[in-house]
Amino acid sequence: MSVTPVRGRRRWAAILAIGAVLFTGACSSALGGGESGVDGDTLRLALSRQMTGLNPHNGGSPDSDGSVKGSVYEALTFLDPKTGEPKPRLATEWTSPDPLQWRFTLREGVKFSDGTPLTAEVVAWNFAELLDPQTKSQLGAQLKTYTSAVTAEGERTVVFQLKAPAIDLPSRLWNFYLTTEKFWQTGNLNTEAIGTGPYLLSSIDLENGAKLTVNPDYWGTKPAFEKVEYKILPSEAARVSAVQAGEVDIALNLDPLSLDQFANNDNYASSLSDSNWVQVISINSNKGGPLADVRVRQALNHAIDKQSIIDGLLKGAVEPLPGQVTAPPLYEPNPAVRAFDYNPDRARQLLAEAGFPNVTLELDVPSGTYAAGAAIAQAVAQQAAAVGITITITETPFPAWLSRQNQPSEQAADLVYIGWGGQYRNAWTVFDPFTSKTRYKQSNITDPVFDDLVNRLQAATDAASARALADQATQRYHDQAHTVFLWPGTFSSLIDTDLTWTPRTYRYLFAQEVGKK
Repeated sequence: MSVTPVRGRRRWAAILAIGAVLFTGACSSALGGGESGVDGDTLRLALSRQMTGLNPHNGGSPDSDGSVKGSVYEALTFLDPKTGEPKPRLATEWTSPDPLQWRFTLREGVKFSDGTPLTAEVVAWNFAELLDPQTKSQLGAQLKTYTSAVTAEGERTVVFQLKAPAIDLPSRLWNFYLTTEKFWQTGNLNTEAIGTGPYLLSSIDLENGAKLTVNPDYWGTKPAFEKVEYKILPSEAARVSAVQAGEVDIALNLDPLSLDQFANNDNYASSLSDSNWVQVISINSNKGGPLADVRVRQALNHAIDKQSIIDGLLKGAVEPLPGQVTAPPLYEPNPAVRAFDYNPDRARQLLAEAGFPNVTLELDVPSGTYAAGAAIAQAVAQQAAAVGITITITETPFPAWLSRQNQPSEQAADLVYIGWGGQYRNAWTVFDPFTSKTRYKQSNITDPVFDDLVNRLQAATDAASARALADQATQRYHDQAHTVFLWPGTFSSLIDTDLTWTPRTYRYLFAQEVGKK
């Protein structure tokens, strides 16, 4: 049989409209070499970023350790891949009797992989650890801004007392993974795992991958595969080669132009669409110098021909962002905000007015992380040079890239190519990495006006107030040109046609969500 790849300006909303995209087929599942995971008991999944660790309280990158964590750990809720709505996981139900309290009822009969029962006390301990002032985790930093305490009430009720309203708290908690206090105190949080998930961690090499085995005592539905191998393939060429050799069953984050060679392949289905995150070039205005001047930041936006890069390197799969860091289908753009047009003459004029007709900047790009990332960086540098902006490109493996972004602003790059997005509709925490709050150091800006708008937005108690504040925040961010607004990230995949899978276009690849035809 022949599987036609998805091409063109396909909106992710279309994926939501049909509920899910299921790739199925009745053909053999290898291009040659290696045993097919579909025919055997082992599922082989390709990830594009090196892992930084499996600490359950540290979140995780979607095409890296975040996918492994979500297969061995669980949270109170999870997000439905079809709708993005919060669904019961370790909690079976929840209520909010007043704007500053949420109550969650725990599932009965659940045990961690070391035999520890799931109780309200265990859950409350996890959140107490996250709220500890000494805790430096990303998730803890988020939680502290709106949560005052999490307590146990009996064996099965967990109570959240809030500092500020959080009308979407069940959605926010989807990746606050839970473990036991004993493991937290005695285990290696980065290379071992004690969770309640459908898989157990057998082994891990942060640079090369992880192996999982099915959890025989899992409380829920048994996954389709007994074993899972996550393979870290940081280069796009390595991912394509692995598919061609039949060494992986699913590979994500491929350069759109690479998909052409699989157009008539009966063994793998390909997809290309936009996603629910945005690609931007973050601007480090805290460093001072030219980037502290809004006119230089605006000039950068006018200097980049987004449409030509989209057409040439991304096969027209997306459209330029409308001058804001939110995009459909999870967000309604602010209709009053417009994109910066491609206008080299205006860029030169702004640079001259700012007193910087010639500028030299460094652009930091994580290798293998974003589709066509290296080629896009080269295109950006070439276009910027035409208006007097010289850009040098630094490309580093993801862990080193991330470490540098978390350094003080003066040690970080001038520009950073980065993608970010929400996981559910109107997830206003999407603005966090763009604020000057310290929970996300890679922002590298200082804008108290924008920060205040985001704080009030995230504490809004009704949808109408949130919408009005979101519009003000997007207008402020646009006017200050804190980033170069590019386009929604692309979502690309190759999947064995004997598998079924509902893709999460923000690139989480959870093993338990892959099935056999």
